[in-house]
Amino acid sequence: MSKPKAIILRVTGTNCDIETMNSFKYAGAEAELVHINELLSAKKKVLDYDIMAFPGGFSYGDDISAGKIFAVKMAKLAEDFEAFIKDARPVLGICNGFQILVKTGFLPQNRGNKLAATLYTNDCGHFMAKWIKLKVNKKSPCIFTRGLPDEIELPIANGEGKFIVEDKKVLDGLLRLNLHALSYCDNPNGSMRDIAGVTNKSGACLGLMPHPERNLFAYQQPDRPAGFKEALAAGYRFFRNAVEYVK
Repeated sequence: MSKPKAIILRVTGTNCDIETMNSFKYAGAEAELVHINELLSAKKKVLDYDIMAFPGGFSYGDDISAGKIFAVKMAKLAEDFEAFIKDARPVLGICNGFQILVKTGFLPQNRGNKLAATLYTNDCGHFMAKWIKLKVNKKSPCIFTRGLPDEIELPIANGEGKFIVEDKKVLDGLLRLNLHALSYCDNPNGSMRDIAGVTNKSGACLGLMPHPERNLFAYQQPDRPAGFKEALAAGYRFFRNAVEYVK
């Protein structure tokens, strides 16, 4: 078949869009940067694509709260976005993208009037940028984490990365269904149950705070062992998995 088509959504303040696009291209997709206004004007249609990604950054300056205004814009196209996710087409939200998916209610799965979760200010009270170790939940249905080792390393860069859930039943259900695809080994921001990434029941929609596009190649990892010969790093698998899933 032809290359899967990936749409990389951006707005004012998005700053990881080119890296995310290039990651999908390297993994074998035909990737395209699209501004949300192109969807709102019907110049482009999200359902014409096979894969969708919300990259990192500070959409609309993170006014009100991180990802909130982007999520409000998406509400005007809710029917198409819901159809995309219902079709189990791969959706990846990285950092600000995770915040957007949570504030639309797509993650955790809850399209009611009240959001099931949010991402709040880090316990340290400020922005942090560092490399962190993550546990990969092997029982998770997540398509993006297939084939990864038990533990991986990715960088984070956020000020509002603390994953919190108000309703204990929602959190218990998320854990029971193994929808916590990634967990922090050493929780850097105070996230409940050390949660770093959440998927939906189909496993085709993933939101995570760490940046896989920043650890695509082994040379990007600062503490790789001397003489390390592998060309690709853990981040590559996230993008390649989406491409293979579509094919």
